[in-house]
Amino acid sequence: MTSPGGAGVLNLGGNWVMDKAKSTGLDAVLTLQGIGWLTRKAVTASTVNLKITQGSHADTDGVESTEWITLEQVLTGGLRGAPEVRSLSWADFKHDDTLFGPVIVRSHYVPGAKKPDGRIYPVLEVQTQVDRFNIESWLTAAVITDQKTDNLEKAFMHDYICSVSTGWTAEQVWALETTEEGTLLTRKVAVVKGFSTETAHVFYKRQ
Repeated sequence: MTSPGGAGVLNLGGNWVMDKAKSTGLDAVLTLQGIGWLTRKAVTASTVNLKITQGSHADTDGVESTEWITLEQVLTGGLRGAPEVRSLSWADFKHDDTLFGPVIVRSHYVPGAKKPDGRIYPVLEVQTQVDRFNIESWLTAAVITDQKTDNLEKAFMHDYICSVSTGWTAEQVWALETTEEGTLLTRKVAVVKGFSTETAHVFYKRQ
């Protein structure tokens, strides 16, 4: 399945399920974020569904519109995360996450650039300072995508998340990658706590 009109992350709306066989690093990331063994096992044993809604709304003058995205995660067995309604303006907002507790989140679309081999990489300012070189290399690695290369202004989505109570940060890049299994939604994650770092690569299939 391809993205509608090759529009990439601008058309993520719908239901997705995590491909746990293809995803890597999730347990190590959750451990660094302070999630206990029993909860981690429940997450890894469950089917993780992600519902995404996207849109925009005009300001009070009707001049500018602010784009937003809503993420709703549900695990088999009924464990439902609190819906996240994110403004894609890179402004801070506080979210009380079901799994992680209170966090402060910033999100926005970022442009892509094309490599000579046709792959696309995100152009962004990495916020993480610990092990910055390796994390920047990880988050900005080029991917294969069916997105139209004549308009890469909003080719990826970039998040920076700070835990209010436990001291970790997470930086992540969302993309629609073309793989052998078709077009998958992917999330590259880099988590830092103190001087420790962990990364994960999470894949989702559209339902």
